[in-house]
Amino acid sequence: MMQNSFYDSADRFFAQECTPAQLRTIEQGSDPKPLWEILLSAGFADALLPESAGGAGLTLNDAWPIMFCMGRYALPLPYAHSMLARAWLSQHAKPIPEGSLTFAPFQVEAGGAGVTAHAVSFGLVAEWVLVQHDKQVWLLPTSAAIVTPSGGHGTLDANLTWSAEVVERSQLGTWEQPQFRHLLALSVAVLIAGAADRVFEMTLAHANQREQFGKPIGRFQALQQQISEVAELVFGARMATEMACRSQDWRPAPMLAALAKSQTSQAVARVSAVAHAVHGAIGVTHEYDLQLFTRRLNEWARVGGGHAYWSQQLGHEVLNSKHITLDFIRSELFLEDKH
Repeated sequence: MMQNSFYDSADRFFAQECTPAQLRTIEQGSDPKPLWEILLSAGFADALLPESAGGAGLTLNDAWPIMFCMGRYALPLPYAHSMLARAWLSQHAKPIPEGSLTFAPFQVEAGGAGVTAHAVSFGLVAEWVLVQHDKQVWLLPTSAAIVTPSGGHGTLDANLTWSAEVVERSQLGTWEQPQFRHLLALSVAVLIAGAADRVFEMTLAHANQREQFGKPIGRFQALQQQISEVAELVFGARMATEMACRSQDWRPAPMLAALAKSQTSQAVARVSAVAHAVHGAIGVTHEYDLQLFTRRLNEWARVGGGHAYWSQQLGHEVLNSKHITLDFIRSELFLEDKH
């Protein structure tokens, strides 16, 4: 496991402030603002802003361990999203609101009656949403939206609808290219990597403690094989997100963000399945914490485009590139020609 000052500080902070009990109360509908105020006080939200804008001036590479820890504790607020959203707003000289922010770059409908964004990541608990439809970009308050949950039990995602009046006064401008797809993909990918790491940790601990036929179940070869497979997937997810955050400013390389989301989303089903198989019936009970993480993993796997979507995007980029496949990998994924 990586150990540095950012990781250690973030891990201690989130362990104290984002307990399983806290997750449960917010999933059940309690006000998330008190938790957001505590999270905001830690200063991580402005980590990617330049010092001239009151931030810490960290690069994405520096901030990766902080975002990874957010996944390890399944933060029930879009803290990772907010870090990137605040950096984007600062980059474009737009006012930065105090509340939590999320992105809505997919499944957006806009017309004379207003704007509807479907399945918005953390839409139930975010205070602001950066929405893009075609070239139009808005910063919309969830307090002015019609909000309906869009997922399963304990979901934090939502469908949001704003009136034409709210949309008109919330426009930020027009941009030719999609602004938020890769930012959302990276935010969620790092959360998946962190949560999968926590699930693996819990699974390994349970396998070493639970005894059957006089010995820990982790000593049975069939379980060892499955746990080893999960270890490989979890480390692959971590590596993919760490590569995607290998940036010298706040912006991820688009193709690395796509690779990270594809890799992490693909790992979720198998990691969750093995974790629950090892835990047995206890793993699906409400009182046991495993389901807090595996439910969120399965929700995050589809948010911002799943494995198939981002694999397809990568395939299109390879086919449309002037480079042969090896050179594309060298330049776009390993960034060899960009340093």
